[in-house]
Amino acid sequence: MKNPLVSIPVVTYNSAETIIETLDSIYNQTYPNIELIVSDDCSTDNTVEIVREWMEKHKDRFVRTKIITIPENKGVSANYNRAADACQGVWVKDFDGDDILLPEAIQTYIDYVTEHPETIYVFGKCKAFGIDEERCKDIDTMFDYSFYEMSKDQQLHRLLVEGNCVPSSTSFYNRERITQLGIRNDERIPMLEDWPKWINLIKAGVKFHFTDKVLVKYRVSENSLSTGRARSEKFNMSSALFYIYYCFPYECEHGSKRQAVENWLRAQNTIHKSKFWYLLFKSYKLLVMHKLH
Repeated sequence: MKNPLVSIPVVTYNSAETIIETLDSIYNQTYPNIELIVSDDCSTDNTVEIVREWMEKHKDRFVRTKIITIPENKGVSANYNRAADACQGVWVKDFDGDDILLPEAIQTYIDYVTEHPETIYVFGKCKAFGIDEERCKDIDTMFDYSFYEMSKDQQLHRLLVEGNCVPSSTSFYNRERITQLGIRNDERIPMLEDWPKWINLIKAGVKFHFTDKVLVKYRVSENSLSTGRARSEKFNMSSALFYIYYCFPYECEHGSKRQAVENWLRAQNTIHKSKFWYLLFKSYKLLVMHKLH
């Protein structure tokens, strides 16, 4: 199929300062056949008004445009699911409301999947920008592009033990194939949508393809959900939930059960912030230290 429809769902929350730059980068794609979906997670600023005005002015550029709003904030995982449900394209390019898509990005993805028709998911490179230069360098080194050459078991170990190294802003996937697999963002973990998804995709046998090109500029700011200097309490709680649902079972099977239980107790304490969990965590550590001596 020549020039298949590509859906670009953009998720926003209080993105008023950055959303125009993001939307302009989508408008300026060299690839012609695009639908644009914006899903807003109950912003408290004027993000939605800005998007409506921009879409009205630029709607002729797109096959279809849609804005999704909700009356209550549900978190980024649910926001991405709502956006995905609204897509009609053959291919989907998830995107955050503060990143920038380089002009040839969508065409590059289409060229890749045309040459590799077995592709379900493909990733590219991204380049961090924003705040201080040293912080951006730190973020750039966080993404491990050798990940795509690893075996399934190595990839799972990398994600579950060493941390997330996959730049979600560069993902591009076949909507029908992913729908058939039934893989969605895990809404039990509201502020951490990508990490659990990579694990579930790998377990389902999805191969992660990779094109060695910079396709996205990834914004790093003080307010960035996962890379900002001051992580929100909601993000820390989601990280704890991720450990409980995904890392704990893996560590019990493949690592130190003692360390796994200690991490599980620490995660529970992070979630509940109660005296009970704090005392249980401290008691366990004292018990372990006593046995070690």
